[in-house]
Amino acid sequence: MLLTLCTIRQLPQAIALGDSFSRHALQPNGQPMRVLIGLVDDPARLPADFVSPYPLLPMGEVLPAEQLTALSAKYTPTEFAAACKPHVIAHVFRHFPDADQLIYADSAIQFMGSVTPVWEALANATILLTPHITRSPASGPQPGGAWPDEKYFQNIGLYSADFLAFRRSAETDRFLAWWQDRVTERAYIDFCAGLCTDQIWLMHVPVFFRDVVVVKNPGWHLALWNLPERSLQSSGTSWLVTDPTGQNQPLVFVNLKGLSNPNEGFFPHQNRVKLAHRSDIQALLTACKSTLSARRLTLPEAQAPAYGQQPEPVVLRGWKRSTVKSLRLVTRFLDQIPLPAIR
Repeated sequence: MLLTLCTIRQLPQAIALGDSFSRHALQPNGQPMRVLIGLVDDPARLPADFVSPYPLLPMGEVLPAEQLTALSAKYTPTEFAAACKPHVIAHVFRHFPDADQLIYADSAIQFMGSVTPVWEALANATILLTPHITRSPASGPQPGGAWPDEKYFQNIGLYSADFLAFRRSAETDRFLAWWQDRVTERAYIDFCAGLCTDQIWLMHVPVFFRDVVVVKNPGWHLALWNLPERSLQSSGTSWLVTDPTGQNQPLVFVNLKGLSNPNEGFFPHQNRVKLAHRSDIQALLTACKSTLSARRLTLPEAQAPAYGQQPEPVVLRGWKRSTVKSLRLVTRFLDQIPLPAIR
């Protein structure tokens, strides 16, 4: 079973995710496996003629109205979705007793190959995690002044919360209870406070819980943040990925966050990979875009999400970013100047 979370604005990507999963995850009878879309938005805002190809799970069926209102008031839309995620996963396990294996995937993900390796890995694991990187960025082609560095990954988390896989078990229930307790009230993006949505908490999971497997296969979770260490080649209708941990591994899924829209995600100013110089990635993006445009959906793109009343941070570029960096240096300098005591 596949679960994703999205706003109304993100529904086209979530449906494309569901379509890609349905192509590559078949039941023994040949039918696609179940796909469920958790809607972190108000379903009443959907167009009257909209019909989703996959069931929608509104947050009102997961959390009480008063809790939704409180979370919405304190969080941005991104933080709100993160705060809801553990609750939605636990809800799915409670209400779908036949779902013994569950994949959570961000709506920006596309499955490009068979999902069988995920199910096989879950046979001996309760939770599957994918790391952002599998080697030191300093060993890449730009060791000096390149960004992001290892310290930044400590800010956002060692493992990506955009893909998680679970096997039904008492240990999984224990993890979800622990995750809910930490994330619901502490899903802020506040690096100075050591917080970063639901993702930062995942760094504890391999230590705190049993049978957690960290998957380093380069064919899993190809994304902007690991492109410097991975290369890609087309093989007929599929793709093969190579990095220091594996050669010519089938591409199972790719995360498009930050690849099509550089302002998405946690890496808006990365300079370790120039996408225009990566013909392999350009070819993959072309293939992914064709699937995204396969369905003609008319949804209000400019509509703000109903939940998450705090504003999302603005990505600054050019002279605006340079000005802000200069002002921060000035304030840092002023903070270090000792002032005489006033008596």
